[in-house]
Parts: sequence; C-alpha cells; structure tokens
Amino acid sequence: MIDIHTHILPNIDDGADSVSAASELLRMEAEQGVKEVVFTPHYYGTTTAEKFLALRETAKKSIEEYIPRGMKVRSGAEILLTGVNDPTDETICALAIEGTKCVMFELPFASHWSEHLLDRISDFIAETGYTPIIAHVERYTEALDNPSIITYLVQMGCLIQLNTHAFLEKSTRRFALALMKHGLVHCIGTDAHDPEKRAPEYAEAREVIRKKKRIDEFTNVQWCMKKILAGEALRNPYGQVKKIGKYYF
Repeated sequence: MIDIHTHILPNIDDGADSVSAASELLRMEAEQGVKEVVFTPHYYGTTTAEKFLALRETAKKSIEEYIPRGMKVRSGAEILLTGVNDPTDETICALAIEGTKCVMFELPFASHWSEHLLDRISDFIAETGYTPIIAHVERYTEALDNPSIITYLVQMGCLIQLNTHAFLEKSTRRFALALMKHGLVHCIGTDAHDPEKRAPEYAEAREVIRKKKRIDEFTNVQWCMKKILAGEALRNPYGQVKKIGKYYF
C-alpha cells in the first residue's frame, strides 16, 4: 500500500514533534503493510520555497536511519490554497511530489469555495501542466454539502485524495464510499501526525472498505497512486455523487 499524505517529518509543521515520534510513525506504517510513504509537510507560504525545501531536507535526513527496510519514501508538500495571496506557480511547482508533476493542495475547510479559487486552480493547471491533488476532501464543508463539485474538480484536471479516517468516521463514511463507487478517488493517505492522537489507520480503513465490498475500488486506488508516483497519466472513468438528505449515492 501507498500512503501519499503524511506529516511524519519531525519539527517542520504540526506533525511529528521529534525524531522518536517520526520513527514510531514509520514503524506503524510498515506494520500495517504500507510500502511507500510520501512526506507532505504543510506549506502555508510564510517562508520561501527555498527555505522550506532546506528545512524539509534536514528533517528527512534526521530520520533516514529509521526508515524500515524495504520502504520507499519521497518528499512533497501540502500547499494551502485559498484564492487570496496564494503562492506563485513557480513556488507551487517547486513543491511538487518528488519525481512527479503533481502538487497537493489543501483548500478552505469551512468557507465557500469562491469562483476566484476555482479559477486559480484551473489557471494553474493550464499554465503549468502540473496536476493538483486535492487533499482530504472529506474534511471540506463545501464538498460534503455539494459533492458534485468533486466531479467538477476532476473534470478540471484535479485528482482526489481521501484520508483513511474518512472510512472510519460515521459522518463521512457514506461520502467516502460513494466517491470510491463513482471512481472519484485517486489517492488515499493517513494524514498521520503523531503516534497517539493522529496515528496511521490504514489497516483499519482497508478492513472497513473490504466489509463494505469496495475492495476492488481500493485496489484501483493503489494502482492509481502507483501510476501517479511513476509520473504516468491517469485515464479513469468517473461518475458523479448525489446527496439526498444525509445520504450519498
């Protein structure tokens, strides 16, 4: 399995606060069957890309000896995009997932996604040729209230990522499974931050998905991530999720 969204690198954001915590997170990932991990520390645009990359490299070197045997790791970032005072295209591209032309965007959680924000994403794709991965879509009020916007983002050229926790939480499970059913999930990540409060939950999420008879879709998501990290284009069919009351179809 591949974990494409983590905050394991120590002392760089609100994730692991020590080398010890980071090494424990890596051990837990390996124990659950994760074979490749992408480090995606938060980038809020408060420093230059050059300084951020230097800090990221220092953090990565500090845990190299604790990376489990056989586990592949690579670096990326989770870039905050609001449509207001966003990083430049040049900065965003510099923070792409290592070896790819994919960048991970975190969008506003509670507020409405403005037309300006959506235009910013569309323009970024058109002007750079890079592909945004929209992080943890189950955490956005906009997506939960209006799931058709997920199809709109995919039509635009984005990829969609769910956190493993989305399958464990009752309030988001139906939404997550509906997205998988319609081919609207391309990536899964643990969004792991620390070994206790926000630990990796990959094995538990996979078991829920199996019980809900979506294991084929889960396997396809793993294939999608493998293609993404190999720098290959995806051509997956997809549909549209509808919401009626509290249910998703």
